[in-house]
Amino acid sequence: MEATQDASLLESMLDMLRAPRGISSIAVFSAVLSVPVGGVVHQQAPGLPFAPGERITYRVTAKGMGTIGHATMSVDGPVDVRGTQTLVLRSKTEGGFGPFRGSQTSASWFDPVARRSLRFYERERHFLSTHITKVEIYPDKGTWVADDGTSGETLTNESLDELSFIYFLRTLPVTPHADYQFNRHFDATRNPVRIRVTQGDTITTDLGRFSTTLMEMHVRDPHRYKGEGVIKVYLSNDKCRVPVRIDSDVPVVGAFVLNIESYTGGVTGCDPQLDAHPPSR
Repeated sequence: MEATQDASLLESMLDMLRAPRGISSIAVFSAVLSVPVGGVVHQQAPGLPFAPGERITYRVTAKGMGTIGHATMSVDGPVDVRGTQTLVLRSKTEGGFGPFRGSQTSASWFDPVARRSLRFYERERHFLSTHITKVEIYPDKGTWVADDGTSGETLTNESLDELSFIYFLRTLPVTPHADYQFNRHFDATRNPVRIRVTQGDTITTDLGRFSTTLMEMHVRDPHRYKGEGVIKVYLSNDKCRVPVRIDSDVPVVGAFVLNIESYTGGVTGCDPQLDAHPPSR
C-alpha cells in the first residue's frame, strides 16, 4: 500500500512538471513542494484564487423585469482527463417566466497547472429546443473535436473555453486601464478575446459592500451575439477575486445581470466578506 502511494505521489509530481511554456518554473516548483508527506496531493493549485469546494450563487435579473431566476458557479475535482488531473468548473443558470423558461449548463475540465481547458460541455434548453455541445480539446496537438463531427485548430497550447475564460480573468493582474488581447479560445474563429481593466463600481449585496475591479471582456460569438459581445465581470478587490456581478447583453433575448447571493470558498483562508468594504482613501 505504501509503495502504491509513493508511486502515485511521484506520478503526480512528474505530472506537475509537464507544464508547457508560459508557466512559471517557480510556480511549478512551489506546487511540488506543497505536496505533503504521506502521498496525499494538495488540491489547491499555486497562485489560483479558486479551488475545489468553491460555490457561488447569484440572483438573475433582467432589465425592466426584476428577478427572473438564479445561477450557480462551482469548482469540483480533481478529475482525470487523458492522464491529467483537472478541476471541473461548473456553471448553471435557470430563469424565465411561466412556461417560457430556459436553462444553460456548462462545464470545463481545467488543467490548474498549465491553466488550460481539456474538455468542454454545454447544454442550452429553451422553450422549444435543446442544444448540446461536447468538445475534446487537445492543446498540445493544436486541435479540438466536437461530438457533432465538427473540428478545428487552436492558436495556442493554452486553450480556454467560454467558462474557463471567466475563471482566467480572476488570475489577471489588477492593472487599471490595462488592455489585453488573447488568442486563447480553443476555436480559432472566436479569437481574439479582448479584455479591458478599469475600476469597477462599489456593489452592495446581501454579503456586504464590495469594492470591485471591472474586467470588460469583448468576445466573438456568432451564436449568441451575432458578432461581438461584451461581458462585464466585476471582481472583488481581495485575494479571492470573486465575480460579484456579471453583466451580459444578448441581442433579441435582452440584458441580464447576475448579482452574488452567497459564497463558499475553496481556497484556505479566503473569505471575501472579510475584505468586502473598500479601503479608506
